[in-house]
Amino acid sequence: MPSEPENICCQEVQQVTRRLQQLEERPTCMVDHPGFEPVCLNVFSLQNACNIYRADYGPLRLRGIEHRYRFLAYRSFVSWCWGFLGWKIRVVIPSCVVLRIRREFPDAQGTYGGFKLPPLN
Repeated sequence: MPSEPENICCQEVQQVTRRLQQLEERPTCMVDHPGFEPVCLNVFSLQNACNIYRADYGPLRLRGIEHRYRFLAYRSFVSWCWGFLGWKIRVVIPSCVVLRIRREFPDAQGTYGGFKLPPLN
């Protein structure tokens, strides 16, 4: 990952390890959790997440389906592990999760924004 805060392992994040510990056979990485694909990578789940987003915030104004799915996959992961955080509260997503989502929904130019701090106002 391009910046130091983004270089975090899923095993270092309490909210993520809590999800891993729910399983009898604990995977060594979050991307191997049996719930990861249906929650974060399944396009039908992401379409539903888009409907919920639209109802709460209005239309999602991101160009390209891959960009929209990446955004929704990140939001779904955060919601699954942390619950509702609010508009200005952001968390760093483990790099393994970010890379897996990017592999599933790649940017055509290979340009990704990375972690951004929330707006100050």
